Amino acid sequence: MNMKKIEIMRFLNETLPWVKKPSRYIGEEYNSIFKDEREVSLRIALVFPDLYEIGSSNLGIEIIYHILNNLSWVWAERAFLPWVDMIEKMKKNDIPLFTMESKTPLLYMDAVGISLSYELSYTNVVEILKLSKIPIMAEDRKNGDPIVIGGGPCSSNPEPIALLFDAIVIGDGEEVVIEIAKVLRDMKHEKRFKILEELSKIDGIYIPLFYEYKKGKVIPIYNFAPKKVKKRLVISLEKQIHFVKKILPHVESVHDRGVVEISRGCTRGCRFCHAGMFYRPVRERSKKTIKKIVENMLDLTGYEDISLLSLSAMDHTDIKGILEEILPILSKRKVALSIPSTRMDSFGLEIAKQIASIRKTGLTFAPEAATPRLRDVINKNISDEDIWNTIISAKNAGWRRIKLYFMIGLPTEKDEDVENIVNIIKEIKKIGFKDLSVSVSIFVPKPHTPFQFARQISIEEALEKKKIIMKARRYAHISFHNPWMSMIEGVFSRGDRKLLKIILRANEWGCIFDEWKEMFDREKWMRVFEKEGINPEDYMGPFDLEKPLPWDHIDLGISKKFLIEEYKKSFEGIKTEDCRWMKCSLCGVCFAFKTWNDLVFKKG
Repeated sequence: MNMKKIEIMRFLNETLPWVKKPSRYIGEEYNSIFKDEREVSLRIALVFPDLYEIGSSNLGIEIIYHILNNLSWVWAERAFLPWVDMIEKMKKNDIPLFTMESKTPLLYMDAVGISLSYELSYTNVVEILKLSKIPIMAEDRKNGDPIVIGGGPCSSNPEPIALLFDAIVIGDGEEVVIEIAKVLRDMKHEKRFKILEELSKIDGIYIPLFYEYKKGKVIPIYNFAPKKVKKRLVISLEKQIHFVKKILPHVESVHDRGVVEISRGCTRGCRFCHAGMFYRPVRERSKKTIKKIVENMLDLTGYEDISLLSLSAMDHTDIKGILEEILPILSKRKVALSIPSTRMDSFGLEIAKQIASIRKTGLTFAPEAATPRLRDVINKNISDEDIWNTIISAKNAGWRRIKLYFMIGLPTEKDEDVENIVNIIKEIKKIGFKDLSVSVSIFVPKPHTPFQFARQISIEEALEKKKIIMKARRYAHISFHNPWMSMIEGVFSRGDRKLLKIILRANEWGCIFDEWKEMFDREKWMRVFEKEGINPEDYMGPFDLEKPLPWDHIDLGISKKFLIEEYKKSFEGIKTEDCRWMKCSLCGVCFAFKTWNDLVFKKG
């Protein structure tokens, strides 16, 4: 192995001057962790299947990195997918994918953990395994090969790529990764099947090879494999360490700021929102803990921007108290504060004003739908009055930049819903905002949401709706998501194991970095589907409410009965209240994980 590392270092010395952004590959970043490989009993590579500057901003990777490295007997290192110029040179010189810290080939690690954040990165996962010289299919790996583990939001339906992985973590990773590490350490010299069998006993671990796909259902092959794999949940976010020694990348990352997770989960109940269902129930950090994290992070990184991360940060029960604690610290250090999205009501604007006391940037709002009727359908509880009061108040308070997020293709959508996006843009421009930008995405039904049964609109329909919206390009900068990319995302989002051959074939034909517009090749993807005899429209819905779904064996704690009821309510425009402040909606997650408390149930 030492000879291979020497060969890798020689290769880097000769190659880096001839590739784009050589700093992507050199490592040695401030706050990265180095250990003596002779003094640890387990080595794990944490891989983000995209470029270094994208993966460097991934909170999940960094959390797991620091948790594992807090164990004296584990050394966790990082790896990323190189850009195409570097991939070409690595293949030409027979150089395998290696870790950032020690330049060790992934093939020599005890385990390789790969983040599953986005369906369009699935071909990247295949490329990582090929570049690492690790057998692509889990069933082809031998004793001594790394245990390949997946985890992340896409684990809610991992079936299209399930057979690439030895194990998949469903849900929160903070506690389960320690349990996985202990099994891998204690059974290091056991046969592969025995290791996987032991891993299957850990709550939240799915072993795809222990299941088969029959008649639309995934069912266990062995008696010891559970029929349903229950999501792993961290009950208390307060008790979990939050890393503050953030690794500072050599190139500017996509989110070049300190990120502090103040809460996890959301109960607003938007029927399209996968994250809102996947991360339930809500768990919060206290203002005292958040203040400590902010102070330590600033001391150890020198960031000029801090972001409060949450699916709905302004719904934190003590958001005012948090700001009272941290704004004086940030103001003194001239550090700006941001929250990803502002609530469209007076409270949201009040909080935005406090944040802007240090540095006024733009405001970001996500009404999603342009008419009250459609917002009721998707359970986005914002009125027209809320929208216009907020917009006018923002203008009067001195804001000049505003960004809006809309979605097209939602269930029951009519032309008038799309046309009203144009009307809203025109009216906002009249109010006097100089810098108005609008991002329009195409609704992609996601598993474990009420809209998992819904139909996804065709490319032709999306392009017709785009024509309507582009009438407003005189008034705002409008970005429109690629309809072909949304279609591929939708197919894999609700796909089954039959789609793996599509992913393998697409990668074989050169499809990687499909999440990048300039790299996505729609014609090649269509030829792949045709070659493999699979019609993507078979996965576009609508899906029968009574038939099994490919992800039914994954249990997030939310009952399928609740999702069906919510889906039916959407067509009647019946809203479901936020259970944190009103009555329990009986989604099932609090009962499943025994996390109920006075806050959730005080109103019935």
